[in-house]
Amino acid sequence: MDRIERQASMESAFDHVTYNMLFCNEIDGVFRLELVGGEGGEANYNTAGFTPLSRIFSAGMSKKTAVQVLKSLLNVWVNLDEYMIPRSELLMSLSDVYVQDETGEIRWICGLQKDPRSPIEKLRLLMAELVTIMEGDPEQNQENMHTLLNYVKGVNRENLNQCKTMADTLLLQDIAAASAEAAASEEPESYGHAGREDAGYGDSWKESGEGLNIMIPDVFTRAREVAYIIRIRTGDEMAVVLDETLIGKSRDADFCVPDNRAVSRHHASIIMEGGEYYLVDHESTNFTYLNGMRLDPGEEYRLCHGDGFVLADEPFQFMVR
Repeated sequence: MDRIERQASMESAFDHVTYNMLFCNEIDGVFRLELVGGEGGEANYNTAGFTPLSRIFSAGMSKKTAVQVLKSLLNVWVNLDEYMIPRSELLMSLSDVYVQDETGEIRWICGLQKDPRSPIEKLRLLMAELVTIMEGDPEQNQENMHTLLNYVKGVNRENLNQCKTMADTLLLQDIAAASAEAAASEEPESYGHAGREDAGYGDSWKESGEGLNIMIPDVFTRAREVAYIIRIRTGDEMAVVLDETLIGKSRDADFCVPDNRAVSRHHASIIMEGGEYYLVDHESTNFTYLNGMRLDPGEEYRLCHGDGFVLADEPFQFMVR
Protein backbone atom coordinates (compact mmCIF):
# COMPACT_ATOMS: atom_id res chain seq x y z
CA MET A 1 0.00 0.00 0.00
CA ASP A 2 1.48 3.33 -1.06
CA ARG A 3 1.65 6.02 1.55
CA ILE A 4 3.18 9.46 1.62
CA GLU A 5 6.59 9.58 3.23
CA ARG A 6 5.87 12.33 5.73
CA GLN A 7 4.27 10.95 8.85
CA ALA A 8 3.73 12.48 12.25
CA SER A 9 1.95 11.74 15.49
CA MET A 10 -1.57 13.11 15.68
CA GLU A 11 -0.67 15.39 18.59
CA SER A 12 2.15 17.12 16.74
CA ALA A 13 0.54 17.21 13.30
CA PHE A 14 -2.96 18.59 13.92
CA ASP A 15 -5.04 20.71 16.18
CA HIS A 16 -8.09 18.97 17.66
CA VAL A 17 -10.67 20.39 15.23
CA THR A 18 -8.57 19.70 12.13
CA TYR A 19 -7.85 16.15 13.25
CA ASN A 20 -11.51 15.32 13.82
CA MET A 21 -12.64 16.89 10.57
CA LEU A 22 -10.03 15.05 8.48
CA PHE A 23 -10.58 11.74 10.25
CA CYS A 24 -14.39 11.72 10.24
CA ASN A 25 -15.25 13.31 6.88
CA GLU A 26 -14.74 12.76 3.18
CA ILE A 27 -13.68 16.24 2.05
CA ASP A 28 -13.86 16.68 -1.69
CA GLY A 29 -10.39 17.05 -3.17
CA VAL A 30 -8.51 16.08 0.01
CA PHE A 31 -7.11 12.69 1.02
CA ARG A 32 -8.86 11.25 4.05
CA LEU A 33 -6.75 10.91 7.17
CA GLU A 34 -5.82 7.45 8.45
CA LEU A 35 -4.16 6.36 11.66
CA VAL A 36 -1.63 3.54 11.93
CA GLY A 37 -1.32 1.96 15.36
CA GLY A 38 -4.55 3.27 16.84
CA GLU A 39 -5.02 6.34 19.04
CA GLY A 40 -1.75 8.18 19.47
CA GLY A 41 -0.24 6.40 16.46
CA GLU A 42 1.07 7.74 13.19
CA ALA A 43 -1.18 9.89 10.99
CA ASN A 44 -0.88 9.49 7.24
CA TYR A 45 -2.77 9.22 3.96
CA ASN A 46 -3.23 6.31 1.58
CA THR A 47 -2.18 7.50 -1.89
CA ALA A 48 -2.48 4.14 -3.68
CA GLY A 49 -3.49 4.70 -7.30
CA PHE A 50 -2.34 8.33 -7.24
CA THR A 51 0.91 9.84 -8.57
CA PRO A 52 2.50 13.17 -7.55
CA LEU A 53 2.11 15.84 -10.22
CA SER A 54 5.79 16.70 -9.86
CA ARG A 55 6.65 13.23 -11.12
CA ILE A 56 4.24 13.25 -14.06
CA PHE A 57 5.03 16.75 -15.30
CA SER A 58 8.71 17.06 -14.43
CA ALA A 59 9.53 18.04 -18.02
CA GLY A 60 6.58 20.31 -18.77
CA MET A 61 2.88 20.96 -18.18
CA SER A 62 0.13 22.19 -20.47
CA LYS A 63 -1.71 25.36 -19.58
CA LYS A 64 -4.97 23.44 -19.30
CA THR A 65 -3.44 21.16 -16.67
CA ALA A 66 -2.03 24.14 -14.73
CA VAL A 67 -5.48 25.73 -14.72
CA GLN A 68 -7.05 22.47 -13.54
CA VAL A 69 -4.58 22.37 -10.64
CA LEU A 70 -5.33 25.96 -9.62
CA LYS A 71 -9.11 25.54 -9.92
CA SER A 72 -8.91 22.35 -7.87
CA LEU A 73 -7.00 24.27 -5.19
CA LEU A 74 -9.67 26.99 -5.07
CA ASN A 75 -12.31 24.28 -4.61
CA VAL A 76 -10.33 22.70 -1.78
CA TRP A 77 -9.82 26.05 -0.03
CA VAL A 78 -13.58 26.64 0.02
CA ASN A 79 -14.25 23.06 1.14
CA LEU A 80 -11.80 23.42 4.05
CA ASP A 81 -13.57 26.62 5.12
CA GLU A 82 -16.84 24.69 5.43
CA TYR A 83 -15.16 22.11 7.69
CA MET A 84 -13.50 24.81 9.84
CA ILE A 85 -10.02 23.70 8.74
CA PRO A 86 -7.53 26.57 8.30
CA ARG A 87 -6.26 26.92 4.75
CA SER A 88 -2.77 27.14 6.19
CA GLU A 89 -2.97 23.41 7.03
CA LEU A 90 -2.98 22.52 3.31
CA LEU A 91 0.31 21.49 1.70
CA MET A 92 0.75 23.34 -1.58
CA SER A 93 3.82 22.22 -3.47
CA LEU A 94 3.59 20.13 -6.62
CA SER A 95 5.05 17.15 -4.76
CA ASP A 96 2.02 17.33 -2.43
CA VAL A 97 -0.54 17.36 -5.26
CA TYR A 98 -1.62 13.96 -6.56
CA VAL A 99 -3.52 12.86 -9.66
CA GLN A 100 -5.52 9.63 -9.93
CA ASP A 101 -3.86 7.45 -12.55
CA GLU A 102 -7.07 6.43 -14.35
CA THR A 103 -9.58 9.27 -13.87
CA GLY A 104 -7.29 12.30 -13.60
CA GLU A 105 -8.86 13.34 -10.27
CA ILE A 106 -6.67 15.78 -8.32
CA ARG A 107 -6.26 15.44 -4.54
CA TRP A 108 -4.36 17.43 -1.95
CA ILE A 109 -2.78 16.67 1.43
CA CYS A 110 -3.80 18.53 4.57
CA GLY A 111 -1.70 18.57 7.72
CA LEU A 112 1.21 16.30 8.75
CA GLN A 113 3.68 19.14 8.35
CA LYS A 114 3.80 22.33 10.36
CA ASP A 115 4.47 25.33 8.13
CA PRO A 116 4.31 28.94 9.43
CA ARG A 117 3.78 30.41 5.95
CA SER A 118 0.39 31.87 5.13
CA PRO A 119 -1.92 30.28 2.52
CA ILE A 120 -1.21 33.17 0.14
CA GLU A 121 2.54 32.72 0.44
CA LYS A 122 2.15 28.98 -0.20
CA LEU A 123 -0.03 29.72 -3.24
CA ARG A 124 2.57 32.17 -4.54
CA LEU A 125 5.25 29.48 -4.31
CA LEU A 126 3.01 26.93 -6.04
CA MET A 127 2.40 29.38 -8.86
CA ALA A 128 6.15 29.90 -9.17
CA GLU A 129 6.57 26.13 -9.51
CA LEU A 130 3.92 26.02 -12.22
CA VAL A 131 5.54 28.86 -14.16
CA THR A 132 8.82 26.92 -14.39
CA ILE A 133 7.16 23.93 -16.11
CA MET A 134 4.13 25.46 -17.85
CA GLU A 135 4.13 25.76 -21.62
CA GLY A 136 4.06 29.18 -23.25
CA ASP A 137 6.04 32.37 -22.72
CA PRO A 138 7.51 32.24 -19.17
CA GLU A 139 7.43 36.02 -18.66
CA GLN A 140 3.79 36.28 -19.73
CA ASN A 141 2.90 33.24 -17.63
CA GLN A 142 4.52 34.85 -14.61
CA GLU A 143 2.68 38.13 -15.11
CA ASN A 144 -0.63 36.28 -15.49
CA MET A 145 0.06 34.26 -12.35
CA HIS A 146 0.74 37.46 -10.39
CA THR A 147 -2.54 38.90 -11.62
CA LEU A 148 -4.43 35.78 -10.65
CA LEU A 149 -2.78 35.63 -7.22
CA ASN A 150 -3.92 39.15 -6.47
CA TYR A 151 -7.46 38.35 -7.60
CA VAL A 152 -8.13 35.00 -5.88
CA LYS A 153 -6.69 35.66 -2.40
CA GLY A 154 -10.20 36.22 -1.02
CA VAL A 155 -11.89 33.30 -2.78
CA ASN A 156 -15.04 31.99 -1.06
CA ARG A 157 -18.15 30.02 -1.98
CA GLU A 158 -19.88 33.11 -3.40
CA ASN A 159 -17.12 34.16 -5.81
CA LEU A 160 -15.60 30.74 -6.52
CA ASN A 161 -16.92 30.49 -10.06
CA GLN A 162 -15.78 34.02 -10.84
CA CYS A 163 -12.27 33.19 -9.62
CA LYS A 164 -12.22 30.06 -11.78
CA THR A 165 -13.32 32.10 -14.77
CA MET A 166 -10.49 34.52 -14.08
CA ALA A 167 -8.00 31.64 -14.18
CA ASP A 168 -9.43 30.53 -17.52
CA THR A 169 -9.28 34.05 -18.90
CA LEU A 170 -5.69 34.76 -17.92
CA LEU A 171 -4.07 31.44 -18.72
CA LEU A 172 -6.15 30.05 -21.58
CA GLN A 173 -6.56 33.04 -23.87
CA ASP A 174 -4.35 31.49 -26.54
CA ILE A 175 -6.33 28.24 -26.36
CA ALA A 176 -9.58 30.20 -26.63
CA ALA A 177 -8.24 32.00 -29.68
CA ALA A 178 -7.20 28.70 -31.27
CA SER A 179 -10.66 27.29 -30.60
CA ALA A 180 -12.29 30.30 -32.23
CA GLU A 181 -10.10 29.93 -35.31
CA ALA A 182 -10.92 26.22 -35.52
CA ALA A 183 -14.64 26.95 -35.24
CA ALA A 184 -14.42 29.57 -37.97
CA SER A 185 -12.86 27.00 -40.29
CA GLU A 186 -15.45 24.39 -39.23
CA GLU A 187 -12.70 22.31 -37.66
CA PRO A 188 -13.51 22.51 -33.95
CA GLU A 189 -10.75 21.43 -31.61
CA SER A 190 -11.39 19.51 -28.38
CA TYR A 191 -9.46 19.99 -25.15
CA GLY A 192 -9.49 17.86 -22.03
CA HIS A 193 -10.94 14.38 -21.41
CA ALA A 194 -14.44 13.50 -22.53
CA GLY A 195 -16.86 13.39 -19.65
CA ARG A 196 -14.66 15.42 -17.30
CA GLU A 197 -16.20 18.36 -15.47
CA ASP A 198 -13.75 20.84 -17.00
CA ALA A 199 -13.80 19.37 -20.51
CA GLY A 200 -14.01 22.33 -22.88
CA TYR A 201 -14.25 24.64 -19.81
CA GLY A 202 -17.93 25.33 -20.55
CA ASP A 203 -18.89 28.81 -21.74
CA SER A 204 -16.87 30.74 -19.16
CA TRP A 205 -14.38 32.05 -21.71
CA LYS A 206 -16.29 31.71 -24.98
CA GLU A 207 -15.20 34.15 -27.66
CA SER A 208 -17.43 37.04 -28.64
CA GLY A 209 -17.02 39.42 -31.54
CA GLU A 210 -14.90 41.74 -29.37
CA GLY A 211 -12.73 39.14 -27.64
CA LEU A 212 -13.21 37.34 -24.35
CA ASN A 213 -16.68 37.95 -22.99
CA ILE A 214 -15.66 38.70 -19.39
CA MET A 215 -14.99 41.75 -17.29
CA ILE A 216 -11.39 41.53 -16.10
CA PRO A 217 -10.74 43.41 -12.83
CA ASP A 218 -7.94 45.90 -12.36
CA VAL A 219 -4.81 43.86 -12.89
CA PHE A 220 -1.68 43.74 -10.85
CA THR A 221 1.09 45.53 -12.78
CA ARG A 222 4.37 43.77 -12.19
CA ALA A 223 7.40 46.02 -12.06
CA ARG A 224 10.76 44.85 -13.35
CA GLU A 225 12.07 44.92 -9.80
CA VAL A 226 10.38 43.00 -7.01
CA ALA A 227 9.86 44.26 -3.46
CA TYR A 228 10.59 42.01 -0.47
CA ILE A 229 9.83 42.03 3.24
CA ILE A 230 12.69 40.62 5.32
CA ARG A 231 12.26 39.60 8.96
CA ILE A 232 15.61 40.54 10.49
CA ARG A 233 15.70 38.01 13.37
CA THR A 234 15.06 34.94 11.24
CA GLY A 235 16.10 36.01 7.74
CA ASP A 236 12.68 34.95 6.42
CA GLU A 237 11.64 36.96 3.41
CA MET A 238 8.56 37.28 1.23
CA ALA A 239 7.99 38.92 -2.13
CA VAL A 240 5.35 41.66 -2.12
CA VAL A 241 3.05 40.62 -4.98
CA LEU A 242 -0.39 41.61 -3.65
CA ASP A 243 -2.23 44.93 -3.62
CA GLU A 244 -2.25 44.57 0.17
CA THR A 245 0.14 42.32 2.11
CA LEU A 246 -1.02 41.80 5.70
CA ILE A 247 1.61 41.24 8.42
CA GLY A 248 0.73 39.91 11.88
CA LYS A 249 0.67 36.87 14.12
CA SER A 250 -2.70 35.61 12.87
CA ARG A 251 -2.54 32.47 10.75
CA ASP A 252 -4.48 34.24 7.99
CA ALA A 253 -1.86 36.99 7.66
CA ASP A 254 0.07 37.00 4.38
CA PHE A 255 3.34 37.26 6.34
CA CYS A 256 2.72 35.43 9.62
CA VAL A 257 4.82 36.18 12.73
CA PRO A 258 3.46 33.44 15.03
CA ASP A 259 6.20 33.45 17.67
CA ASN A 260 6.08 37.05 18.93
CA ARG A 261 3.25 37.85 21.33
CA ALA A 262 3.94 41.58 21.11
CA VAL A 263 2.86 41.63 17.46
CA SER A 264 -0.88 42.11 16.91
CA ARG A 265 -2.95 39.58 14.94
CA HIS A 266 -3.43 42.02 12.05
CA HIS A 267 -0.64 44.43 12.90
CA ALA A 268 0.14 46.29 9.66
CA SER A 269 -0.04 46.08 5.88
CA ILE A 270 2.08 47.03 2.92
CA ILE A 271 -0.07 48.60 0.22
CA MET A 272 1.06 48.53 -3.41
CA GLU A 273 -0.40 51.30 -5.52
CA GLY A 274 0.77 52.77 -8.82
CA GLY A 275 4.19 51.13 -8.54
CA GLU A 276 4.76 52.61 -5.07
CA TYR A 277 4.64 50.87 -1.66
CA TYR A 278 3.11 52.18 1.56
CA LEU A 279 3.16 50.95 5.16
CA VAL A 280 -0.08 51.18 7.18
CA ASP A 281 -0.58 50.44 10.88
CA HIS A 282 -3.90 48.76 11.78
CA GLU A 283 -4.38 50.23 15.26
CA SER A 284 -1.91 47.71 16.64
CA THR A 285 -1.50 47.34 20.39
CA ASN A 286 2.25 48.00 20.44
CA PHE A 287 2.49 50.30 17.42
CA THR A 288 4.43 50.35 14.16
CA TYR A 289 7.61 52.33 13.51
CA LEU A 290 9.20 53.34 10.18
CA ASN A 291 12.84 54.44 10.37
CA GLY A 292 12.29 55.19 14.05
CA MET A 293 9.08 57.20 13.56
CA ARG A 294 5.87 55.95 15.14
CA LEU A 295 3.06 55.68 12.60
CA ASP A 296 -0.45 57.04 13.02
CA PRO A 297 -2.98 54.20 12.61
CA GLY A 298 -4.67 54.08 9.22
CA GLU A 299 -2.25 56.52 7.57
CA GLU A 300 -0.15 55.46 4.55
CA TYR A 301 3.62 56.01 4.78
CA ARG A 302 5.71 55.52 1.66
CA LEU A 303 8.36 52.78 1.73
CA CYS A 304 11.67 53.10 -0.08
CA HIS A 305 14.40 50.57 -0.74
CA GLY A 306 16.38 49.86 2.42
CA ASP A 307 13.82 51.28 4.86
CA GLY A 308 13.59 49.61 8.24
CA PHE A 309 10.30 49.19 10.08
CA VAL A 310 9.37 47.63 13.40
CA LEU A 311 6.13 45.95 14.45
CA ALA A 312 6.08 46.23 18.26
CA ASP A 313 9.65 44.96 18.88
CA GLU A 314 9.95 42.86 15.71
CA PRO A 315 12.31 44.47 13.14
CA PHE A 316 11.87 44.18 9.36
CA GLN A 317 13.55 45.62 6.31
CA PHE A 318 11.96 46.59 3.01
CA MET A 319 14.08 45.83 -0.05
CA VAL A 320 13.59 46.20 -3.81
CA ARG A 321 15.77 44.11 -6.08
